[in-house]
Amino acid sequence: QKMIFRLMNEQKEEDEHKDWCDQALSKTDKSIEDKKDKIEELTAKIDDAGAQAESLLINMNEADNMVSKITAHMKEATEIREIGKKENAEAIKDAEDAQTALANAIAVLKDHYKESGEVPKESWEFLQGRRAPVTLPEEPSTWDSAYTAVAEPEGIIAVLEQVSADFAQMESDTAAQEASDKEAYDEDMKNCDVERARRGKESEVKGQERQRLLEKQKDYELERKRANSELEATEQYLRDLQPACVTGDSTYVDR
Repeated sequence: QKMIFRLMNEQKEEDEHKDWCDQALSKTDKSIEDKKDKIEELTAKIDDAGAQAESLLINMNEADNMVSKITAHMKEATEIREIGKKENAEAIKDAEDAQTALANAIAVLKDHYKESGEVPKESWEFLQGRRAPVTLPEEPSTWDSAYTAVAEPEGIIAVLEQVSADFAQMESDTAAQEASDKEAYDEDMKNCDVERARRGKESEVKGQERQRLLEKQKDYELERKRANSELEATEQYLRDLQPACVTGDSTYVDR
């Protein structure tokens, strides 16, 4: 009777041990599989974060290079504009001085011709008092032909007046060119300021995004490190289960 009870109790303990082993082995195998999947998932996230961070770095460098190019362009354009502004101012001043000199020369010549009678005086000029005559050489060495009247198209006064008109046109054209150059420069600088600010902000935003990715990548790496430690511990636990549940002196069937 006692023998039967003892054998039945041993059978019960053996069954309970087998159930425990089956559950422990199953849970451990499942835990190992889950941890490997987790490590694989974390590795993929780490690689993806690294690839995105590298792409953002390339985009940041491109934006920064564009900012540098825009800044260099603005500097060069400003230098060119200053040179052009100075040259235009000098050209306008020269044209104004030339017109003044020509106006004075024409006035002197007209006075001379009117005093000599080669050019008729205006009606109002007879009412004015006589002025001291302008002294000119009888045959200036710089003139190749004799004096001509103002009415003649080829006359010296007509020629000087045409030259003065040409200088006036030059002054007008240069002033218009200066206004056009300034307008184009101002528009270029405005566009450059907008684009430089946009590119600078783009680099800043991508830099912040990259920093967040690198921090996330670091968190993933720490999490993977913990998962690897847990996997090693779980695999060691599985090895420890082998003598009691798998590779003992005898199998459950034998026992």
